[in-house]
Amino acid sequence: MHRRAGLLLLMGASAAVGNAQPVETPPAPYPAPQTYQNNNGPYPAQQSYQNSTAPYPAPQLSGPAASSAVASDIDRWNALRQTDALPFSSYAGFMLTHRGWPGEAAMRRAAEQRLAIDAVSPAEVQLFFAAFPPQTPGARAALAFALMSGGRLNEAREEARRAWTAGAMPLNVEQRLLATFGNAFTPDDHDRRMEMLLGNGDTQSAARTLMWAPIAKRPLYEARLALQTRASDANDKLNALDPTLRRDGGLLLDQARWLNDTGSPAAARQLLASRGPLDRPLANPARWLDTALNLARGAANDRNWLVAYNIASKLDDLYAPGTDVSARPYDERDDYTSLAWLGGSTALFRLNRPADAARLFELYGRAARSPQTRAKGFYWAARAANAAGDNVRASAWLEQAAASPDQYYGQLALARLGRAPAAPPALPPADAAERAAFNARQLVNAVRYLGAVGRRNDQTIFVRALAASLDNDRDREMAGEFGRSIGRLDLGVWAAREARADGDNFYDRAAFPTVQIPPAYAQHWAFANGIIRQESSFERTAVSNAGARGLMQLMPATARQSAGRVGVSYELGRLTDDPQYNVLVGSYYLSELMNEWGGNAVLVAAAYNAGSGNVRRWIAANGDPRLPGTDVVRWIEEIPFSETRNYVQRVLENTVVYDLMNPNRSGAPSNRISYYLGQNLRN
Repeated sequence: MHRRAGLLLLMGASAAVGNAQPVETPPAPYPAPQTYQNNNGPYPAQQSYQNSTAPYPAPQLSGPAASSAVASDIDRWNALRQTDALPFSSYAGFMLTHRGWPGEAAMRRAAEQRLAIDAVSPAEVQLFFAAFPPQTPGARAALAFALMSGGRLNEAREEARRAWTAGAMPLNVEQRLLATFGNAFTPDDHDRRMEMLLGNGDTQSAARTLMWAPIAKRPLYEARLALQTRASDANDKLNALDPTLRRDGGLLLDQARWLNDTGSPAAARQLLASRGPLDRPLANPARWLDTALNLARGAANDRNWLVAYNIASKLDDLYAPGTDVSARPYDERDDYTSLAWLGGSTALFRLNRPADAARLFELYGRAARSPQTRAKGFYWAARAANAAGDNVRASAWLEQAAASPDQYYGQLALARLGRAPAAPPALPPADAAERAAFNARQLVNAVRYLGAVGRRNDQTIFVRALAASLDNDRDREMAGEFGRSIGRLDLGVWAAREARADGDNFYDRAAFPTVQIPPAYAQHWAFANGIIRQESSFERTAVSNAGARGLMQLMPATARQSAGRVGVSYELGRLTDDPQYNVLVGSYYLSELMNEWGGNAVLVAAAYNAGSGNVRRWIAANGDPRLPGTDVVRWIEEIPFSETRNYVQRVLENTVVYDLMNPNRSGAPSNRISYYLGQNLRN
């Protein structure tokens, strides 16, 4: 595609491209790779293809005593993560002195479960929950008992009420809680417990609690129990309800699930599509969102666009006013944004209702925690607002998206605003005190030790944990530097990813390590490093579940074929043991895809991830993104594999950043994302 055509597409002018375009002269083939000798001889001029910033030096420890202490801690950690059947004190004692170690969430669950089994002193319980607040109703009950034993009666009653209204717990704990604190529970507490239990589908606990529910609400709860248990009289109980109870959100959800599960999916869809406002927010929005998403997708798959939109667009009454959806658990948040996306894209592309689409895309952006997802929501809100003629709001949303210059949609927003993204800065060097504090971290010492003793798989687990423990850019920058010093380039990448998951943007050179690319393929240095960053995060020994190996995640069959063509012998072990070898063979394979797809970055990235056969099917179904008039941004969003869709976007955004870091290596113009969306890479 011509560069101008690609830019027009990016700027939302694809519909205006109506004139015939001049035909490009086919570019020259990708340069033939030079021959590299196999392992019986050196690479040309002993060329190094390792990290261009730092080598892989041997890690250094601070003495036998330090090594012994770290080794002992790791042995304890390894024993604890193997089972959930150890005493409470084993998990609690370790967690209190090893904050943020890998597997902490599983140990926390195990510790809470053991409280219903082990005899634990009230002081131990309070100490643990002061550091790790209870997550389950049973754990809240344990804290209530501990507070009562310590004479803190008012606090104990309040914690007991929180436990009772939070949901199901082991039967023995439930009985003890009722016996100890039952007189403190109010009718509203029982009502809230019923809502939570039925919202979670905990029918046995709900049936036991029904006798305490407010009398006026019991017919509602009986009908809901009948629907959830698929009782033969479910429909009779439903029809007997007073009309004032029929707007209950939990009842609507149970009825929709009952209809869908008993062979009436169309009726279930229509029920949620035609509903009025709920009478109150839901006790468990996650269950509603999961059901609504499945029903809306079913309607969309049947091309019943209006029903799909009407289900997906009803999001405003699911939560209490002022609820920050971005703070909700990931699965719930993901279903919410998926519904908002389905509703917005249906309104924009299928129903020609851009103003409605803009509202839903804005909800998508506001519900997102990561800069990546926020930028996507606000970018599409801007495009929808433009289509609705609201250019003022469109500009404001573009500015919000553009706050993430390292993200695909942030880069697209900058392009629409006519601004080029800035290269990632490098923070000033850390001072001695900052370095000392960083190097004293338990996780830093564990990563260093595991590398020294050759336990790379365990080291990878701790690399991820260290990255997740960082809460400021200074520590993230030092982590990237530390990673380079011990041959763990992936640490800087994971520091950025974990920051993004927490809603921060770590846009720093430490997050974008590099390796050298063989000279025959150096013109695509940025693209190749962008591929590596997404494929393996620069972890040279990475092996995927599918068997892809090394920096460029090569499948053995692909590597065997490419090695022969590039003139080196095929050796499976070298794909993970020798970064130079992996990058050489992977670069040749990438060059073959460049030739096959005419150098188009979008198609090359998609083919690298999903295979050329799938790419050909997507072109047949959705059009060719190389042709004028194709909305390339939308084409990428319509890739049916979510992994590939995400992969293409991440590779493109990485490539733009690598171009910015090394402009002398790039032939791309300043508006780089437009270039990669619509321009032949070989030109």
